[in-house]
Amino acid sequence: MQHAGRSKTRLIASSALSIALVFIATSSISIYIPATRGYFNLGDSMIFLTALLFGPVVGGLAGGFGSMLSDVFLGYTVYAPATLVVKGIEGFLTGSLYRIIRDKKTYRAWMAMMVLFLPVMILGVTVAVLMFMGDEAEVSLFATSPATFPSQSLFFTLLVMLAVLIIIVLKFHKKNLPTIVPCFIGGFEMVLGYFIYELFLFLAGFLVELGAIAEVPANFAQMFLGALIANAIYTKLEKRFSKTA
Repeated sequence: MQHAGRSKTRLIASSALSIALVFIATSSISIYIPATRGYFNLGDSMIFLTALLFGPVVGGLAGGFGSMLSDVFLGYTVYAPATLVVKGIEGFLTGSLYRIIRDKKTYRAWMAMMVLFLPVMILGVTVAVLMFMGDEAEVSLFATSPATFPSQSLFFTLLVMLAVLIIIVLKFHKKNLPTIVPCFIGGFEMVLGYFIYELFLFLAGFLVELGAIAEVPANFAQMFLGALIANAIYTKLEKRFSKTA
């Protein structure tokens, strides 16, 4: 009975901390995308990290509520309902897949995840090469006045980042694959989820133009960068948090 009480307290504390981490990472740095009225952010890094550290339940709560609060705080309320679901599933899926690999600890387990991950990589690079964003993008830091940049230059910068990150990922030792691959698969759900929601907004008349495809390259870049940041931090914290995960 006492053990159950400690577990419940730990769950509440880790969830509150994780929601705060996701909120800060998402709202502190944002890049506005005019075509979809959405924004690029680093919140996925903390969603992935909390899912790896604390498991699918905490990852799902942190991803859903932390990201949704950021949408409301930054004024992107039209995305808040979708964010609660899409980011929640992202965190839950990442944590669940990681626990499957971690608990089994078999060659087949992480190879199966790698097979699932390869189509995600190929699709992401293909879309990034083919698509452009709008005419310009706005970057703001900690709610300061946004600076405007040509979005094509920003897009190609993100594309170069993607290429470098892909090379780094392919060089990872197999020890890192059980952590990084679930992040990519969970991130792909995020990209697909927002694409479907933005398509719905267009059909419902909330978006004047069909800009859903325009955010796909940025979301893929957000996924890759967030996964690598989370993996780097998790590697340092793994031993300390292994007993509580």
